[in-house]
Parts: sequence; structure tokens; C-alpha cells
Amino acid sequence: DHDIVRRVVARHKDPKDTIVANVMTKDPKSVNMTDNAEDALATMIDNHYRYLPVIEKTGEVSGILDIGKCLNDAISKLEKSLKNGTSSGDQLDKIIATTGGDQNQAKLLSRLLGPIMAQAFNNQNTKTLRQLLAGKPASGYSVNPRSSVLVAGMMMADNHKAALIVENENLVGILSFKDVVTRAIPK
Repeated sequence: DHDIVRRVVARHKDPKDTIVANVMTKDPKSVNMTDNAEDALATMIDNHYRYLPVIEKTGEVSGILDIGKCLNDAISKLEKSLKNGTSSGDQLDKIIATTGGDQNQAKLLSRLLGPIMAQAFNNQNTKTLRQLLAGKPASGYSVNPRSSVLVAGMMMADNHKAALIVENENLVGILSFKDVVTRAIPK
């Protein structure tokens, strides 16, 4: 969905005349079916992939993994291990050890899951939404409901964010990359 919005819609290309080979991610990295989820997550983050092909040792494609699944798996393991009351850092180390991960993976997961772990332990160092969004005006991500999908898609491609649909300073909707691909392109 991001590729289509960024590489087709935002570049004024007609989807019915655009060849997949001209807009696809070329030579993507992949993981083996026997690799662990943390390796897949690290590969996805390092390469800015939302999706990652999973390949058998024979070279046959087994499927495609999305980053949400990897994060969900890591969070589920953390939630299960938090029940015994040890520190979040200790829990993360245990999760990494049980999956065969190294210290780089521990740092990666800690960075990704740090806010969740802090919240789980009622840590006061958790950032507020105001702090997270500081310097990021919503107006840079918003369009009028009567704007064209092309205008919204160009803005989304520039910002790498979904579009907020705002009318009279009130939020009336959101246009995601998936919305463009499933509701606008096919029509």
C-alpha cells in the first residue's frame, strides 16, 4: 500500500498502465523459515521494511511476514514474562536468551519495547503524547474532505503518514495507505 501511494499515486502514474516491476521493492532481503522472530524484526527495521519474505532452505517462498506480527510476538513474550515480577530489563534479557538473540537484538527490542515496558512498570519516564508529537503540526498531515486522492496521496508520500481529514478544524476522518489501495485505486 505504501509503495502504490508513494510510487504510483503521488507520481501521477495511472495504476492500470504502471508495470509492477517499475514500482516494486527490488531485491528485498528475506529471512529463512528457521530464523527467529527477533532476527526478522531486526532485518525489517534495519531495511525499513513493513513486509519481509520468508524463504525455505530450497529457495521456495513460504510466505510474507509483517512487522506488526513480529512486534506482537515480542510484546506477547514480554507480557507473559512480566507476570513473575522481575525488572523489565531482566525480562528482556530472558526473552532474548530464550530465542537465541544477541546483544544487538536486545538493544533493538529494548528501544522498540521500552515505552511499553516503562508503562507496564508504572515508570514515570514514559513520554506523554504531547512530547512525542512536539514540533509535528497536524496541519502538515491534514487535507480537506473534498481534496482529491491524488492531493492526499502526494501529501502522504511526502510525510510517510496517513492523511487526517479535517473540516472546520474538526477531525472527520483518516485516509490510510490501505484506504487508497483498496478503495480508490480499484475504482
